[in-house]
Amino acid sequence: KSRDGQTEIPVSMVFQRDSLTKNNGNIPVHLYGYGSYGASIEASFRSTRLPLLKRGVVYVLAHVRGGGENGRPWYEEQGKYLGKKNTFNDFVDIARWLTDESELGASDDIGRGITNPSKLSCEGRSAG
Repeated sequence: KSRDGQTEIPVSMVFQRDSLTKNNGNIPVHLYGYGSYGASIEASFRSTRLPLLKRGVVYVLAHVRGGGENGRPWYEEQGKYLGKKNTFNDFVDIARWLTDESELGASDDIGRGITNPSKLSCEGRSAG
């Protein structure tokens, strides 16, 4: 959830099957996000991710507000103008969720607490 406590932020994760079997909060994770102009960033195959995946890295795609993943209001009402800060807050909130140790290994929340800040890399794109 986002920091407002109400908005669910969609996340896509790609990993090798055995990557999460040893979830001790120390799994390397690469977090990517872009949210602007209503553009949807779909989870798709990219050969450039294979070297990361083969090394046990979990690739996480953050579908933050400003994109089009949840329809036009996701962009127009929550990710544009005065709502633009939600784009950045959502990205940070997902990074915090990935490094949250409070519910390490909770079976109903596969991504929570899988890594720590020293094992988390982040990437985003600029909209201007």
